[in-house]
Amino acid sequence: MDLFLKDIEDVNNENRQYAQKRKIVALLNKSEKPLTIPGICKKVKLSVPTGTKLVNELIETRIIIESGKKETDNGRRPSLYNVDPNYAYCIGAVVLLKGLSFSVYNLKMDEVYSFEDENFVLENTPECLVRVVGFIQESISDSGIDGSRILGMGMGITGRVNSQTGHSYNYFNFLEISLADFLSGKFSFPVHIDNDTRGLGMAEQFFGKAKNIRNAFVVNLSRGLGMAIIANGEIVVGGQGFAGEFGHIQFADSERLCICGKRGCLDTEVSGHALEQNFQQQIAAGEISLLLAKKEISDTRYEDIIQAALEGDALSISLIHNIGFRLGKALGNMINLLNPGVIIIGGEFVPAKEILIGSVKSGMMYTTLLLPLHSCELMFSSVGANAASKGAAAIVLRSLKLV
Repeated sequence: MDLFLKDIEDVNNENRQYAQKRKIVALLNKSEKPLTIPGICKKVKLSVPTGTKLVNELIETRIIIESGKKETDNGRRPSLYNVDPNYAYCIGAVVLLKGLSFSVYNLKMDEVYSFEDENFVLENTPECLVRVVGFIQESISDSGIDGSRILGMGMGITGRVNSQTGHSYNYFNFLEISLADFLSGKFSFPVHIDNDTRGLGMAEQFFGKAKNIRNAFVVNLSRGLGMAIIANGEIVVGGQGFAGEFGHIQFADSERLCICGKRGCLDTEVSGHALEQNFQQQIAAGEISLLLAKKEISDTRYEDIIQAALEGDALSISLIHNIGFRLGKALGNMINLLNPGVIIIGGEFVPAKEILIGSVKSGMMYTTLLLPLHSCELMFSSVGANAASKGAAAIVLRSLKLV
């Protein structure tokens, strides 16, 4: 693991070879297909003898493996090489208001283990932090992964986060050091933290529909509402890491109090907890829903309402449709401001995309100028339910230039 974690700032021959090996591993890990030694040397600008020597050393340490022969018209077929995806692993953890998840990924970002605590409730207390640390320690043990093979952990946490300093400002802000430094001290590997929505954006940027897209919005529509803004190929973080608080733009006419303490935030009208409130209000006003045959209204969560809509419940469909229209109107203002080429909606509402897509487009038509609207494509995430944890884990590989 020294290859990835060793400090090679000092200029000497040994460190120069470490740097060259890292370039080879990074190239192969990013490549969509295996490469020959001459192909590797050409891309990392090494002589073939030097490249051959370094590749052989990487094979000896089992970081690189032979993965077949290149097809040629005649002569000896050269060997193809790739990184052994199970040589090392990274962890993605996500800490949300109601839910805690843990996943382990190999170097090719295939999930090899995952676990969730669905009964978790986030609180800004030392006791809650102890629970998070214990959950991660237990999950690592249960995964069976050799701890010495873990490159690091990325954690996506709700609220305001400065990924550069590792500070979380809304939760676990009572520590004398940054949350990232505190967690790094609890484990034998480095820990990086970021906002959970930017983790979702990173998953789309590296593995999803934002790959190779220069300008895009990635909307996180789950219990809350957030946005990762990709501008000129980079995720915008802002001066202190607070960019993308889409849910807190002043939009709504209602007097609902937002979790931030203000009224009129978009989050109070477009989010999972807004869906729960809307459902409760409609039931109190005399509307009916098939969902109440299965659950008490006090136990009904927004995921239940989404599932009821997919099963044909008229009230649930109507409420989600209304949320989509409001989301579209708000997105229209953002399109006018920043002119993205793509908008990707991710998060827990993705299963309801067939209900949402028409209403979101209608809302966008309501506020967006025609030229930027016609040049912007609306789509839904294809990364999957583990997108946020996958993006969090990708923070580790990005820090090592492996993605």
